[in-house]
Order: sequence, then C-alpha cells, then structure tokens
Amino acid sequence: MTRTADHDERRRQVAEALLRTIARKGLAATTFADVADELGGSVGLVQRYFRSKSDLLRFGVEHLYQRGEERIEAVERVAPVRDLMFRIAHTLLPMDEERRRELTVWLEFLPTAVRDPEMAELHRTTTRRLVDGLAEGLDAAQRVGELSADLVPRAEAAALVALADGLTLHQLATPDLFDDATAERLLRQHFARLFAAGTEDA
Repeated sequence: MTRTADHDERRRQVAEALLRTIARKGLAATTFADVADELGGSVGLVQRYFRSKSDLLRFGVEHLYQRGEERIEAVERVAPVRDLMFRIAHTLLPMDEERRRELTVWLEFLPTAVRDPEMAELHRTTTRRLVDGLAEGLDAAQRVGELSADLVPRAEAAALVALADGLTLHQLATPDLFDDATAERLLRQHFARLFAAGTEDA
C-alpha cells in the first residue's frame, strides 16, 4: 500500500513539474530534461514513470482536469442555487495564479486534442461531465422556480461552458481588454440574464 501511494505521489509530482514547465516554456519547447530540472531529479526518474512525452502529457492533462473537478467539489453548497452555480462557474476562470497556470497549459493542450484521438476523447469526456454537472444544477434551479421553465438546462449549461472558455482565452491572451474584474462582471451579467425570467415568474 505504501509503495503504491509513493508511486502515485511521485507521478503527481512529475505531473505538477510538467504543468509548471509548459506554462513557462510552452508545450512544443518542453522536454523530459526540462521536466526533470523542474522536478529536481533526473531524466531517468521521469522516464521511470512515463515512457514517452505523449504518455507524460496525457497524465498531466488528466491531472489538470482532476484539479478542476476537485475545485468544483470544494465549492460550498449554498442556497439559492443561482449563487452555487455562479461560484462553480467562477472556478472555471483564471482568477488566481494557480488557475492561470493550469489554464495556460489547457490552451497549449487544445491543439493536441484536435489531432490526437486519445487526447480528443479525454477532452470530450471531461467536457461532457462538466456540462452534465452544470445541467443538473440548472435543472435543480428550474425545479425550485429560480430558472424559467422555458429554458433548456443542458443547452444553457453548454452555453455557460462556452462562455467560460471564451473568457478564459481572452483573460490569458488579451488581459488588457479582459482583466479579472471585466471577466467577473461579464459572468455576473450572464447569470443575471439567465435567472431573470425565473425571478419574474416566482
């Protein structure tokens, strides 16, 4: 049991070193040697856990997505549902250094997901889980009258994911136009419009 735990912890450390390196240098320029330097170990140590760069990248992206899911799970379950959904959506944006690093890596990863079937499936599965989870939350809001019965929860969940992805892109690429305050304001405006009809119907 201890040996397995140590193995898993070392793989996690390698993945963290990979994410920090890609955030700093970019995916194309990142090598095993770079990850080993970031880790404070040898190339052989990295290769003991990952035989190829693609294996390492796949695990790193899985780790990145897991961190995002853990962040959502850590959101305090509050009422009304609208407030809970906003807090969850807020975790999807690069609002602090840790999330900026992770989402910078995510942007580096996306072109790989277009070309690599395994990476594409990983992205598709994770995105589907996110949309499903948000749809469940919006469905709950609809049941208690916070969201208009005319809206389709899954369609609105997909739109929310698309909005978060677009804001993320611009926060990272054009922060002079989309700083953190602007991104948060736009997200709040979206929620105000989304839940306005439910408030009127109540």
